[in-house]
Amino acid sequence: MPGTEQQKPGLLDLHIFKRLPGNFLLLSPKLNIVEMSEGYLHLTGKSRVVLTGSYLFDVFPENAEWSPSQNGGIAVSLEKVLKTGDADELPVIRFDTLSDTGELQERYWKTTHQPIKDQNGQLEFIIHQTSDVTSEVLKDHQVQQMLAAEKKASAAARLQANQMEQLFHDIPAQIAIVSGPDLVYDYVNPQYQRELFPGREVLGLPLLTALPEVEGQPILEILKAVYNSGQPHIQNEMLIPLAPYPGAALKDHYFNLVYQPLFTENGEVYAILSFKYEITTHVIARKRLEDTGSELANANQKLDASLISLHALNEELQSSAEELIATNKQLLSAQNDLSNLNLALETRIADRTLELENSFEEQQVLNEEISAANEEMTAANEELTVTNEELSETQRLLQQTLNGLSESEQRFRNLIKDTAVGIILLTGQELKVSIVNDAYAVLIGRSVADLNNQLLFDVIPEAEPIFRPIIDRVRESGEPLYLYDQPYMIYRDDQTIEGFLNLVYQPFREANGIITGVIVLCQDVSIQVKARREMEKSEARFRFLLNAIPQQVWTATPDGALNYVNQVVALDFGHTTESVVGHGWKEFVHPDDLTLALEKWIRSLNSGREYLTEFRLKFADGNYYWHLARAVPLVEDGKAVLWVGTNTNIHDRKNKEYKKDEFLSIASHELKTPLTTIKAFFQLAKKDAAEHKVLNQFVGKAERQLERLGRLIEDLLDVSKINAGKMIYNMDDFDFGIALIDTVESIQQTSARHKLKIASNCGIIYHGDKHRIEQVLINLLNNAIKYSPDGEEVIVTCTVEKKNLIVSVKDFGIGIPEEHLKGLFDRFYRVDNSSARFQGLGLGLFISAEIVKRHGGSFWIESTPGEGSTFYFLLPVNGKQEFADIAGDGQSFYEGDFITVRYMPENFYLDVNWIGYQNYDSVVKGCGIILDLMQKNNCSRVLNDNTEVKGNWSEASDWGAEVWFPDMARAGLQKFAWIYSPSAFSRIAAKISLPNAYDPVAFFDDKESARQWLITNV
Repeated sequence: MPGTEQQKPGLLDLHIFKRLPGNFLLLSPKLNIVEMSEGYLHLTGKSRVVLTGSYLFDVFPENAEWSPSQNGGIAVSLEKVLKTGDADELPVIRFDTLSDTGELQERYWKTTHQPIKDQNGQLEFIIHQTSDVTSEVLKDHQVQQMLAAEKKASAAARLQANQMEQLFHDIPAQIAIVSGPDLVYDYVNPQYQRELFPGREVLGLPLLTALPEVEGQPILEILKAVYNSGQPHIQNEMLIPLAPYPGAALKDHYFNLVYQPLFTENGEVYAILSFKYEITTHVIARKRLEDTGSELANANQKLDASLISLHALNEELQSSAEELIATNKQLLSAQNDLSNLNLALETRIADRTLELENSFEEQQVLNEEISAANEEMTAANEELTVTNEELSETQRLLQQTLNGLSESEQRFRNLIKDTAVGIILLTGQELKVSIVNDAYAVLIGRSVADLNNQLLFDVIPEAEPIFRPIIDRVRESGEPLYLYDQPYMIYRDDQTIEGFLNLVYQPFREANGIITGVIVLCQDVSIQVKARREMEKSEARFRFLLNAIPQQVWTATPDGALNYVNQVVALDFGHTTESVVGHGWKEFVHPDDLTLALEKWIRSLNSGREYLTEFRLKFADGNYYWHLARAVPLVEDGKAVLWVGTNTNIHDRKNKEYKKDEFLSIASHELKTPLTTIKAFFQLAKKDAAEHKVLNQFVGKAERQLERLGRLIEDLLDVSKINAGKMIYNMDDFDFGIALIDTVESIQQTSARHKLKIASNCGIIYHGDKHRIEQVLINLLNNAIKYSPDGEEVIVTCTVEKKNLIVSVKDFGIGIPEEHLKGLFDRFYRVDNSSARFQGLGLGLFISAEIVKRHGGSFWIESTPGEGSTFYFLLPVNGKQEFADIAGDGQSFYEGDFITVRYMPENFYLDVNWIGYQNYDSVVKGCGIILDLMQKNNCSRVLNDNTEVKGNWSEASDWGAEVWFPDMARAGLQKFAWIYSPSAFSRIAAKISLPNAYDPVAFFDDKESARQWLITNV
């Protein structure tokens, strides 16, 4: 019958079972081994022949080491499977095995038994599986160890945090912790709250919300710099105007402060610890006398409060002791009274007993007296009980007072010990050291043990002549004394310890008000004093050198305020140097030049780039003289700390330039008239010389030179008109394609060697000055012929791209090095010694560039030395380049026909791709979009791809350096990967569009390298 006979697995099933990836045994219900996996054979080191058909516990004894009897062991587990037909799993056990090198290695195993049933539900096989779970167990152990270590570290950290919080609470300094980019107040110690903001709460508020008055102050930028850079900031006499409560008038506060960044485990700044001593009184006094301060007085106030508390506790202890003595006296008196009462009672009882024997009536009276005596005795006992209770309560209060005194004294001693200010208490006329801390001992090269209970000037006798009179005066007068930058010198083991101290001497009063000593607080300011003196020496040398320079020299603060001028300025203006600094440049710059000068100055302050401008300055004689102003920032730690400028008198040069331009204008006009007459004579001579071959050649050459002279005169006239702003443009519609053909054919007539070829033309009606546009084409064609003497071809193209005419003239001549490209559009500019080979004044390209600019276009050049040059110019068809928006979501994506910007959230950067021909307007618009999306997505990296950029956008370079990149830096820019355009002019514009020493930007030639650099360390 089906189901009565055990079905054996097929060969295919067994073959698959052998290849199972793990440690498996296939067991029959009688626990005979039917088959096993290769992994099981490898694990146990046994052969298939030995195992196959064997009873499981014949091969592996039931009590074998590998199967300890946890929960019954393997045998019990198998028995459970046989009885219930359900799978069973044993707990994980440890059984170490031999490694390949023969050494025992720690191993853990998990065993399961899975029943296999036939179609009738009868148990057919049991799969015994042993899995190596060593890695999981070891990881779990490691996690448990880490958790235990973390708990221990957490407990230690909490203890340390509590200790630090107590220290911050007690220390006589203003301490606060602000966290996050918004600088939220997480902690302020009592001194911070009490001394700075008694009228408002700041905890939990961002800095600008809690203290709106700091907006625009240097402290805000300093804190942001500490948070962003991770570098601490230490400063003495920092001015911070603050209001004691919202809406109150600002008051100047001065601090010696430390802003210390606090880091996460990943090394990222998450908060700033602010540690300040307020020295407002010190600074105000020292500004009147020698810049005094008060931070040590604050520490003294806290110490004085602690001493007052100690005196109060002493008084309370003395009062409690007196009360205890009085109570003890009362108790003793009550006990004596009771003893006397008992003695009297016993005497009376004896007498009455004797009398009782004589009289019964007297006995009755005696009983009554005994009863009364007993009542008196009970009352006395009750009074004694009350007295004992009062005594116990008094003792408890006394102990409590003693405990409080001990804790207060310990806090006081901790305060003295831990403060960074040196503190010493000297008592008696002999000035015995009663209290001293480590900070004081270190100052004089001793230990606390060296000083405790010693006479101070027995330890440091060399200091007695200077400091003893001061201490005696304070003790005798009862008035505190403050000394700043006080020099001191101490001897220790034949070595000299010297420096400078800020000192506070405070009289020490007992509870009864009697002065018994002096408390001295010391702060070592040696470094600050020496640094200030060195700075004063350096400044004196600096000013001496500046005064020796025979031109105007000045300096300004990082925010642009004039703070120094040399004597040359004072002599030129007829004012003192202080007066000039007080008035500033506005009093002396010509009103017509002032606006532009200030605009450039503000841009330079924002960008950190060189300040360069020309203006007229009013001298003492009342006349204005032209000056070239130039200033550069002195940069330390990446920030401008001072601006150093010069004003060079260029009045004579300006006059010469004006006279030169005037001469060129007059000379050009004067030469034009005789030149016209000479041309007429040449026309007549040409007719007469037609029959004379040799003469005709001479006349032809002379006529060509005459035409060149005519062009030079025209160029000179045009330059004088451009300089005077009198260049006239006659705008009208004309066919640009026909004008191009006519111009090329006209120039072709003058050159037999070169073939002028129009590779592409654009038949379009253009609105502009046809004569001036032809002048540009003629200039470019003549240059192409002139500078390719060995070439044979000049190629001209004209195309229309996005409503722009793009014209190019390509030669195969000498080429131009890249460093000379930008200067080609300047007046009279010549490359190296090219004038020795090629004639001309260097005016043609200057005039051409001005004509193209007046048509709303741009000019650029691509050139390779030895291969030739291509000159381009762009003319907007509608008179102005147009840049259209295509799509965008206002948050993470923008697309225009000139730029696309997309936020890449996976790597937290903006992917920017500039497209086509750019100008000032497109650069400003596109950069504004980049800044907006960077801020909205809170990212700090930009991939700036210029691969598809064409043409010349250098007119926007200064704006980028002076406005946009500073704005990007303020918005948090950290990395800017700039991929170069193939255009040389675009590359030049890129290089000059950065502020000085601007680290976030790196240049690349391919996008992948730029991207890898950008996302590194994201």
